[in-house]
Amino acid sequence: MEHGTWTFAVDFASLNGRRRTVRRGGFEDDFAAESALRRFLEGRRLGFDANPHETVAAYLTRWPKMMEFLLKPTTFARYRTYVHGELIPVFGEIRLEELAHDHITTCTHQQLEAGRGRQVLYHCLATLSSALGTAVRTHRLPYNAAQPLPLRRPRPDERIPWSAEQAVAFLAHCRDVDPAFADLFETIIGTGLRKGEALGLQRPNVRIEDRVMYIRHTSPRSTTTNSS
Repeated sequence: MEHGTWTFAVDFASLNGRRRTVRRGGFEDDFAAESALRRFLEGRRLGFDANPHETVAAYLTRWPKMMEFLLKPTTFARYRTYVHGELIPVFGEIRLEELAHDHITTCTHQQLEAGRGRQVLYHCLATLSSALGTAVRTHRLPYNAAQPLPLRRPRPDERIPWSAEQAVAFLAHCRDVDPAFADLFETIIGTGLRKGEALGLQRPNVRIEDRVMYIRHTSPRSTTTNSS
């Protein structure tokens, strides 16, 4: 006990074979210290450091690194953006084990009242839920505080096709910049793709030199891949 608080210390072997001592302090009584020690030892057995003082910011900072080789590069980049740009500024100072559903619900209501878009907010919450779900699966946390999500998944915004004038102006600009892309987009418009779908095509799906474009059409019943 130090300065009115309790501390636990535990020795274990490190990778180089030397003994290492880990100390955690600041507990209000012996029961809290013993509980934290049990969680720490259980975490070591399962392969992680269950630091009872770990903040949400600390956990979310290392979470994407844990998932990097399990996610698609685009998903990994999106998660990292939400973590550092949205979640850490709001929840970062809270201790991970103290993060509650009320924190998340209150934040959601505040964001909506401030006029925040439902689509972006939903994806932020889904990212937080995924991160906390990993903590539950690895026995770092006993439950996922983000479940159930306090916001229903919103319907996507209606996509409006280009008008003939917009299409002509776009193709004229493309032809000035790159005639090959102008030919490609003439083909795209001929397939009936909307502008968001056309501009969302990824480079591996477009082979200008072979005049080949791969388009994936997704419907509620099935997914097919066509080429044109």
